[in-house]
Amino acid sequence: MRRGKIGTRIAAGALALSLTLSLAQAPGALAAGSSQPSSWAAAEVERAREAGLLDFNPHSGYQENITRGEFAALAVQLARTLGCPVGQLKYDDWQGTPFTDLTEGTDGVYSAAAWRLGLMNGVSDTAFAPERTITRMEICVLLSRVMDVCGVALPQTVPGVAERIASGAEGTVPDWAVEGVENLIGSGLMQGSGEGWQLSAYTTLEQAAMLAVRAMDAGQAELAETLFTQAEREKIARLNELRAAFGNPGEPYAQTPSVEEFIPGALNGAFLQDGLNAVNYVRAIAGLSPVALNPEKNDLAQTGALLLAAGEFSHTPSRPAGMPNALYQKGYQATSTSNIGQGYRNLWEFTLSCADDAGESTLGHRRWLLNPSLTTIGMGYVEGSVTTVVTGGSTDAAGHDLVTWPSEGVFPAGLVGSSTVWSCTPDPDKYDVSGSSLTVTVTDNHGGRCVLGESASAYGRLLPQVGAVWLPPIDQDTSQVTVETGGYGSGPAILFTPSQVSLEPLTVLTVEIAGLRLRSGGTETVTYTVKLF
Repeated sequence: MRRGKIGTRIAAGALALSLTLSLAQAPGALAAGSSQPSSWAAAEVERAREAGLLDFNPHSGYQENITRGEFAALAVQLARTLGCPVGQLKYDDWQGTPFTDLTEGTDGVYSAAAWRLGLMNGVSDTAFAPERTITRMEICVLLSRVMDVCGVALPQTVPGVAERIASGAEGTVPDWAVEGVENLIGSGLMQGSGEGWQLSAYTTLEQAAMLAVRAMDAGQAELAETLFTQAEREKIARLNELRAAFGNPGEPYAQTPSVEEFIPGALNGAFLQDGLNAVNYVRAIAGLSPVALNPEKNDLAQTGALLLAAGEFSHTPSRPAGMPNALYQKGYQATSTSNIGQGYRNLWEFTLSCADDAGESTLGHRRWLLNPSLTTIGMGYVEGSVTTVVTGGSTDAAGHDLVTWPSEGVFPAGLVGSSTVWSCTPDPDKYDVSGSSLTVTVTDNHGGRCVLGESASAYGRLLPQVGAVWLPPIDQDTSQVTVETGGYGSGPAILFTPSQVSLEPLTVLTVEIAGLRLRSGGTETVTYTVKLF
């Protein structure tokens, strides 16, 4: 069996999405010399960064007043976390607006996006005023608008808000602001002090970030209540527990290997368990049974990792000069029956990279991980070279008509992107995929729809004329489906890359595959739903 090099790209698997627009500084970075958040705001600011709410380049310090342009970026990122189909942002988006004061760069791009999404208006027909600071009253209105656009009805828990506004106790609140102020303050998201709500005061970046985090939490909770069933919410909780069980592997070696002396060494139990937990997290997402580590396979995999570290990177490497033949044969057995990788710091990052399988035409690494009949594996690691033995040991795979990725049911939004190749492996005993002529339709609950055309058989090769097995540019519309019939995992797989659909959290995607040929005769259309969280 042949599986290509995964490479060094690490699929971190974080459950928060980051903005696809590349800007001059790192996501969430502040300009040189800017302040750190205040101690009372630090925890929520860090949560804002982790959730991607600050994945832009604010030019204000955390304790400086936020501008309209910066708040536009924050509003767009907040909308993303609430399932709003923001889409791909481009540097020249500002050119399609009526505002003469927008230019290229962060403020222009995000201000244009906020305007197009209906999150913010200009201060006049031709001016957006991205550099103007923003008051607490305006933020109430704008956050309320974000909630409305995203379909979130904030519960009203603070009594007497409307009466206080009507009494004039908070000063003059213009008609255009009354509803937004009542909504935000009535929900408890914006709180006052002994001096009232201070609606005319300006808002700092850290205060705005804290408000956005609270709005995100409230919005996601409200949307999840209606989007996910009780069983789905329980599965999300289980998956979050499984995700928390790996990512801190510690020191790799119980016995340090030596590439020069051809000593495989041995891995620490905690390091191995961390990698196994990642494998079982991936399988749990797909609704598959967990696997266990097999000591003999671990020993085999460790020798395979040594062979890769000492020689060439290949499933069929040549024997390095000086390596004993018996050791070489053992390592060769491992590399030829394993997922292999180089340039990794640990086993869990390699495992998530296998699940993503970016750049691999066959998605063989993913398909081996998601083999329903797999019961035991072995894992090895030597100086960045990794092997995961994924053959041998099997069980009855009945009950899995389809093995999908992104998988049916709830799925972490952080594990799928616009270039992700989707896969569906039908039960080979029930379906004759290689003889099928397929059409795949993917729709989302925001009105997005993508129809992918007739299939072509890849037979384990990359077919440029088909296109679906490539990772296309973000703005290219991939319009084909591939049936990959190589001997990976449990059988032939259907591969496709949908476009024009939202991949934000709280998005529901329906996949319809028409034309599947039944071995019993005739064809069948199968449909499954993916709910991103």
